[in-house]
Amino acid sequence: MFSAVSYFDWNRILTLNREYPTDEEVKSSGETIPDWDKVPQTTAWERWAYYFYYNGNNGINYYSYVPNVIQYLTAENGWDPSQGPQGAVPCGESTSCEVRLGGSTISVDSLILLYNGLNALIQALVLTTIGSLADYGNNSHNILLVVTIISCAAQIAFLAFNEDASQYWGVPFLVALVFQVSYGASLVFYWAIFPSLAVNDPKVRAAKRNPHVSQEEYAVIESFCRNHISTISTAWSNIGFFVISTLNIIIGNALAIRYNVSWDEVPQYGNSIYSAMCGAYWLLCGIPWFIVQKKRPGPPLPADANYFTYGWKTLGLAIKEYRRLPQTFLFLGAYFLLNDAVSSMNSVTQVLTVSLTNYDGLMQTYLSLVQAVCSIIGCFLFLHVQKRFHLSTKTMLQISTGFTAIMPIWCCIGIWSPTIGFRTQAELWIYNAWFGIFTAPFYAYSQTLMSELVPIGKENMFFSLFGIVSKVAQFFGPALIGGVVAATKNTRIGFILCAVANVLPLIVVAAINMERAEVRVKVYEEQERRKSETSVDELLQHGHHHNSDDDDDDDQVVHEEVFYLPQQQPSLSSVTPSSNHPKSSDGYQGGYGF
Repeated sequence: MFSAVSYFDWNRILTLNREYPTDEEVKSSGETIPDWDKVPQTTAWERWAYYFYYNGNNGINYYSYVPNVIQYLTAENGWDPSQGPQGAVPCGESTSCEVRLGGSTISVDSLILLYNGLNALIQALVLTTIGSLADYGNNSHNILLVVTIISCAAQIAFLAFNEDASQYWGVPFLVALVFQVSYGASLVFYWAIFPSLAVNDPKVRAAKRNPHVSQEEYAVIESFCRNHISTISTAWSNIGFFVISTLNIIIGNALAIRYNVSWDEVPQYGNSIYSAMCGAYWLLCGIPWFIVQKKRPGPPLPADANYFTYGWKTLGLAIKEYRRLPQTFLFLGAYFLLNDAVSSMNSVTQVLTVSLTNYDGLMQTYLSLVQAVCSIIGCFLFLHVQKRFHLSTKTMLQISTGFTAIMPIWCCIGIWSPTIGFRTQAELWIYNAWFGIFTAPFYAYSQTLMSELVPIGKENMFFSLFGIVSKVAQFFGPALIGGVVAATKNTRIGFILCAVANVLPLIVVAAINMERAEVRVKVYEEQERRKSETSVDELLQHGHHHNSDDDDDDDQVVHEEVFYLPQQQPSLSSVTPSSNHPKSSDGYQGGYGF
């Protein structure tokens, strides 16, 4: 969206921003404060607490230790069907393995893939029910707090499952489901916060008040702030990935000394200990956010709204907005394919990694350490490239997606080759490094691009829809691959579907027109402002929508867009800026350090 602004104009924007007064100077001058300034501005403490929360909620346990535990305990209760009748020969390393499920049998690989799909489906149902409630009152803060506590407690609860738990492997499966569903929900409500942090950043609000900053230039500043917060928070997530991996390596080597074995022969109960460490670390890192977060409550929930059905009604309303926000929904379609590709790839490689490492949690921790380091490098590298060449969020997402697609294409070789194509431990190291450098930025830029396509005041509703699309994709991909694996008895066939799903989004994202999307979002915000006197309850009862559904109205909407742009405050230019503007309150040099 900001690629059209020249380097000269960009430097002028930074200069104007440095010379413009802060909120405190405007208030002390006695000037009238605009409506948007009545919402608490983002503080440096709040921003760092936001980063620190993601440092703890880094996702390592979602893909490593908990899946290790449940797959190991299930396999311990299974048998090798190629070596005789049911139960005759236990499962061995790198052999097929089946387990009884109800009245039938299923391979452990298929069971894990189908479990991943069920996990995503439940997350989609939960997010649909509670997602949009976060836009009202202080629900966003409360919901994030509850799911954080539940998720941390479930991870710590794995201390109760040792090797003997294979006799009742369904119980750890259930606890794992609680953990992973609450973890997925925490991400959605966390992501919905950062657009508000960006819009209320002191520098962004100063630019919004500045009569010398055009609407296009303001869009540049806000977009860079969103990218900065999103990318830095993703980097901090990977810093947490690195820290907890290092701590678990120390614990793993201590366990090796305790049991007098080598580091790669630590008992499987070590995975449960690593899981508890992840839960405790997240809980510790999450506390500051809930202490320093500024309250920016939404409107009260309608009096007669039902907490269990309101989310579904709001979801229906959100889906009906596709005519008013077509570019937003086009991206949601692309994101479905993107997330389907990444989650399916994670599911397939997760199953194969467990087999290639023989459930070695410490070995996987070393792999995670490589991924964490490369993810940190990748996030900062992509941010540097974006700033150096003034590339848009959409372009950066395309670059990340393109490089990500190379890996499943390479892995497809392993379907026919016994020596390469995710066949060796050396390829595990390469995969984790590649994923870190090129795929980790995908999460940051997909969130940022979504935030640029979401109207202000509707963040939780649309990010809930964003999360639902993500979870449906995570259900659809692994479930489809699980069915294919069950039919073909070949887990690697899933790489073909992953490769196709990685290439298609490149075409769909390329079709998104960001300039047209910006106009649509501004028009939507103004229309909603004009309808603010109409209660949400009345909207739900009568299904009232603005008459922009017809294509014939599109030209009129675009023609009138100038009337929907935020009003500037020329009188504020009389306030004298302080002399310490070259370094802002959050520590970034030169005003806009993004």
